[in-house]
Amino acid sequence: MSAASYKIEGGDFDRAGLATASLKELLLKVGVDRSILRRVLIVAYEAEMNVVIHAYRGTMQAFLKEGEIELEFSDEGPGIADIDLAMKEGYSTASHAARELGFGAGMGLPNIRKNSDRFAIESAVGRGTALRAAVRLKPQEAGEGAPNSIHVEAPLCQGCLRCLSACPTGALRVHEGKPRIFEPLCIDCAACIASCPTGALTVEGAASDMPQPAQDMILILPYPVLAQFGPTSPQQVIEALASKGFTGVVVTDAWEAALSQAVADFAEKRAKTLPVISPVCPVVANLIRLGFPSLIENLALFLSPIEAILTELGDRKAALVTLCPAQRTQLLSARASKNCLFVKPSRVHQEIAHAAVSNDAGFSTTAAESGPPSNGILRASGLRHVIDVLKQAENGLLGDVKVLELFACEQGCFGSALLSLDAFIARHRWMKAPLKADKSAKALDRKSPWTRREGLRLDKDMAAAIRKLSQVSALRRGLPGKDCGMCGAPTCTALAEDVVLGRTGKSACPFLAAAKEVRE
Repeated sequence: MSAASYKIEGGDFDRAGLATASLKELLLKVGVDRSILRRVLIVAYEAEMNVVIHAYRGTMQAFLKEGEIELEFSDEGPGIADIDLAMKEGYSTASHAARELGFGAGMGLPNIRKNSDRFAIESAVGRGTALRAAVRLKPQEAGEGAPNSIHVEAPLCQGCLRCLSACPTGALRVHEGKPRIFEPLCIDCAACIASCPTGALTVEGAASDMPQPAQDMILILPYPVLAQFGPTSPQQVIEALASKGFTGVVVTDAWEAALSQAVADFAEKRAKTLPVISPVCPVVANLIRLGFPSLIENLALFLSPIEAILTELGDRKAALVTLCPAQRTQLLSARASKNCLFVKPSRVHQEIAHAAVSNDAGFSTTAAESGPPSNGILRASGLRHVIDVLKQAENGLLGDVKVLELFACEQGCFGSALLSLDAFIARHRWMKAPLKADKSAKALDRKSPWTRREGLRLDKDMAAAIRKLSQVSALRRGLPGKDCGMCGAPTCTALAEDVVLGRTGKSACPFLAAAKEVRE
């Protein structure tokens, strides 16, 4: 059995939900089925919020064993005078301040009971409340692997460890001066690339030069590339690239607008679960499938803009100017025979300088559309904001939102780590010079459902994973808790997991090694 304990402070709404989030990380590591995970999180979050809203302080204890998780909440507070009344939906004694923050709807205890297999509550007026709930567990079926397109140039690494703190999922390790990517946790977001000052991390197979176009080859061009080049207009950039010999240039913006409209229509007319999450950003889709599996059913069953373009092109050859590793991975997954390339801004400038600019280059362009009305659509960009939004959605706190359009990079793809111009400037330039519309752009349905990614699962067998989780907890208690990264892992917990999984030794921690030398 593995046990964990978390303190909860009454009235601390800024930190509300942290205990539940920590519990979720443990459950992901032992491979709990996502529908069961959702139920456990509802129980934990509602009970945690009851402590925050009504009590002075409290604790959550989780006892994880094969086949079941038991949650025990105890608090010091005013207690509940009439438990039967408190169990009725809609009844609440929450303060005005809590209601203004969107809490205290009177559904907490009913939701806990509904999602529990065993439930008990005791309360003493003037002393506090004790609540116990249990949920039977079942293992999640094996998830998909996690291919990625981040390439490591080990000789360029200077051991600065910036990538460790930049990675939002803890997928990086730096051992013996070489960055290593733990693929199950990598979401292809390029945060490590943006943080690396030496270029030791880059996109796999990305070319800094333009390819020589093969016969009947289409160039797929993400529209933020067109806003990178000062006074040069987007049209001139397209003409310069088309003059290389491509049969056509397809710009992605109209496909993105078509997807936005399709997702909004789906949310308005057909969706059974809200909010509907647009699959416009492959990094966000990866993040949900890895760290927010209870939201997988919220992901709209549409292809991303690049996948839709590739599908429409059929067997025609295509090259992609890729703005992130996830786009390249997506391209390879869709059509392994395609060429992938990244065109550096300096190279595009050269193309513009040497190409003859005309108005009949034989290509079609796309244009930014106004998109659907913003009512009920929440748009967010930047991984920190995206993760915060997904946490709110996971806890059921976005009741007024119908659609989530989320981008991993600040200002969407304008903030790609592979582009040099500030994202806000690039977006400003793009909005000043729209292209003519491509009416052929459309959203396409995804044929297969979204599936959970494997992630960090301590063992395929849940009972063995729970035992290993106990080992991780024991090792973690013996580490200094500095989360300094000097061991090559991003946190002390990550180091403990690496030790249990046989990827490194406990001696990797320099503080433990130094303490051992002092003792000797």
